[in-house]
Amino acid sequence: MYSLKTLKNKLNCKRRKGFTLIEIMVACAIIIALSVGAFFGYSQAQQSRKMAQMRQDMEAICTAALAYEAMSLDSNPPADMAALMSGLAADKAVDGTAHTFLTQTKGSTVSADNILDPWGTAYTYSQADRTVKCTPKDASGTAMTAVVRSF
Repeated sequence: MYSLKTLKNKLNCKRRKGFTLIEIMVACAIIIALSVGAFFGYSQAQQSRKMAQMRQDMEAICTAALAYEAMSLDSNPPADMAALMSGLAADKAVDGTAHTFLTQTKGSTVSADNILDPWGTAYTYSQADRTVKCTPKDASGTAMTAVVRSF
């Protein structure tokens, strides 16, 4: 017969003192799977954010073009985006007052270098067609179907 002390010593010797290779591999596989899922989820969120920003910018450009048209003595939309940024002089406006139209996009003051879409290319503005067009890109940088907004 063994004494109680001897039994405890034998049990303590048989206790594991670390992890097996299988346990470590399973833990690594779980961590890798979660990381890949998080990466693709983040990519999707970024793409959704860019698409929403593009729609918001296009809406702002169209609204500015309609306001320009309504306030202009010529009753025509502006010839280009630069006219939206510079606005109407007092002698060109129906009420004799100078007006600015496209003053903010992306939460900042508009200038020639920040009227770009979220992918870094310029919006296509057409006075004749009364449209604003943008060609979004997917996560790999490949062009998607163009989005056209009429005003």
